[in-house]
Amino acid sequence: MFSDLRLYLAGQSASVFGSSLTATATSVVAVTNLHATPREISFIVVSATIPALLFGPICGVLADRILRPRRVLVLIDLICGAVVLACAAAAFTGLLSVAVLCGVGFLIGLSQIFVFALYFTHLRSLDNVEDLGAARGRLQSSEMVSRAIAGTIAGPLLVAVGAPLLFLVDALSYAFSASCLRALRSPDRRTTEPKPRTGILREMRAGVSVVLGNPLLTAFAVYAVVLNVATNGTLAQRALYLLDTLHLPVALYSAPMVVATLLGALGSLLAPKVLKRGIPPRRLMLACSLSSVVATTALPLAGGPLWSVLTLVTIGIALPGLFGAASNLALITILSDDIGDEYFGRMTTLMSSLVTLASAVGALLGGVLAERLGIREGIWVCQGIAFVAVTILLIAVRRGRTRAEPPAEVLS
Repeated sequence: MFSDLRLYLAGQSASVFGSSLTATATSVVAVTNLHATPREISFIVVSATIPALLFGPICGVLADRILRPRRVLVLIDLICGAVVLACAAAAFTGLLSVAVLCGVGFLIGLSQIFVFALYFTHLRSLDNVEDLGAARGRLQSSEMVSRAIAGTIAGPLLVAVGAPLLFLVDALSYAFSASCLRALRSPDRRTTEPKPRTGILREMRAGVSVVLGNPLLTAFAVYAVVLNVATNGTLAQRALYLLDTLHLPVALYSAPMVVATLLGALGSLLAPKVLKRGIPPRRLMLACSLSSVVATTALPLAGGPLWSVLTLVTIGIALPGLFGAASNLALITILSDDIGDEYFGRMTTLMSSLVTLASAVGALLGGVLAERLGIREGIWVCQGIAFVAVTILLIAVRRGRTRAEPPAEVLS
């Protein structure tokens, strides 16, 4: 029989695999079948981010109140599976529309807020998890590998079977994930009991107070916001930069991104081993964050023959995936181990909302920079913003602390 941890990893990996196929199918069917305009495509993209912007902190409070996270995760899988199945049926019958895709994106985006807030917390409840850090690494790594595989085969599958069947595969992946969760033998309970409810607004303020009361978390929140402005500013220019400026062949366009995902999986596996050797989480987070920003400078430096372009582009895109995954594991260790699960949902959803807003600003900034300065110059500006972000984090980590006291004045 499979252990609970393996069942949990299998279910989450299958869900990520199916969701990655749906993301590809949604983009392609919107352009080829529905002949969506650029504005309509932007609506589809934005629909998935609206929940994090509008409801993230509230969902975080609700997630922190949940006593049986597994039951909620099963319910989310079933709801998402039904939503995607309805999308597949609409595609099969010719009833699919841009509005339907927007609705699907909104519902899936809303569900992912709860999943992100609960699945690391639920990991603690599994009886056979002896090394929580290693288990977190395996969970994040397995998801990245699933995403890389799905990204590699999504195109050929789309051509072979069509978008409706990809939606159907995603629906089945949610059903498989729900069945894996149902098969777990560990009791469905939190390792720490939530405190008595004091009202949504007060509990939201308590989550904010945890972040503001810890110099490290405050600095990381600022770092994450500024870095995502830079990252998404670069991302908005990357396709034109690779294809038009560097003349990278279309056949090789996705290769650096696939390598980045695989290296991210490797970083997720290595980070717990490094932490187990006694390296402080904040030191690992700082080293990886700095290394990630330095590695991205290879992207605007790319040029010359094809082998040189491909090498530098891969370094600039893939190495940040390695360091970013390790940094994320270090941050989760700080949040979960030093502060505890009581505020985990509120802190993660708050940061997710801030990052989502920063991503939108960065995408708009990237377009402006490309038009005003040129693409390579625009990417260099974004690189400068990234160095500002990591400098903020460097100063705060060297001066700050890693543990925050619960905001008793808010909860009392």
